[in-house]
Amino acid sequence: MKNNKLSLRRSEGLSAFVFLSPFLIGFVLFNLIPILFSVALSFVDYNKIGPLQMDFAGLKNYAKIFSDEQALNGYMKSLTFTAIYVPAMIILSMLLAVFINKAFHLRTLTRTMIFMPYVSNITAVAMVWSLLLDPGKGPVNQLLKLIGISEPPLWFGGIDTSLLSVVIVNVWISLAFQTIVFLAALQGVPKDLYESSSIDGAGRWRSFISITVPSISPITFFLIVTTMIGSFQNYSIVKLLTNGGPGTSSRVVAMNIYEEAFNFHRYSYASAQAMLLFACILVITIIQWMWQKKWVQN
Repeated sequence: MKNNKLSLRRSEGLSAFVFLSPFLIGFVLFNLIPILFSVALSFVDYNKIGPLQMDFAGLKNYAKIFSDEQALNGYMKSLTFTAIYVPAMIILSMLLAVFINKAFHLRTLTRTMIFMPYVSNITAVAMVWSLLLDPGKGPVNQLLKLIGISEPPLWFGGIDTSLLSVVIVNVWISLAFQTIVFLAALQGVPKDLYESSSIDGAGRWRSFISITVPSISPITFFLIVTTMIGSFQNYSIVKLLTNGGPGTSSRVVAMNIYEEAFNFHRYSYASAQAMLLFACILVITIIQWMWQKKWVQN
């Protein structure tokens, strides 16, 4: 009997390994090995075009970051982007999910339209928003002038507004995913909790704060972490909309890393910036993980 159980466990373990092996092979080849190579590259002096020479440089590339104003500015811009983007995404997607979770006319069509930006081509999206927010002839600024705003924002062309404008577009693109996840979480909240609160005289706002928010707190924590990580990695939409400008007003750290590696061929220095970014994301995630014990309801 014991031998049969042992054989069954081995068979199940082998089956699990076979099913997982494509993912494991892909992860090792395309994630783990490049990450380890990037770590090694950040400690050598390979900042040129030519044969790969592993001349050990220690922390030289990392020290250089703290004397590079452009690199430090990139980290600050990424932090600013994240500080605006993450709260906006979480709050708007949660409220939108609460809205479309209710029964109303054309609800299916509304859900479909909300999801469309998420599956749209990002280049096409950037082109459309560039036309909409054109400072001179864009329909948004024309409308603002009609309602009495004589000097509307420059949007992507303004030093003070370029990063915020990119955040707005990125929220519009990515809002659907968080909304769908929140919607699934809301549909898992027991209805009898709302019925009990209604009997006790609680209003909609009180029920939302006391029942909805605590019940979906695990999903909220998951989305905060994943949204934060994604915001630090944001490159394509910034490149397409502003190219980091005007000046360096929207030049996030991902753009620095890309250009240091592929434009200036300073691969070791780019790897050091990437590893420092990874360390920043890891520290922030650990802090969030420790903090979530105080507000996430299991």
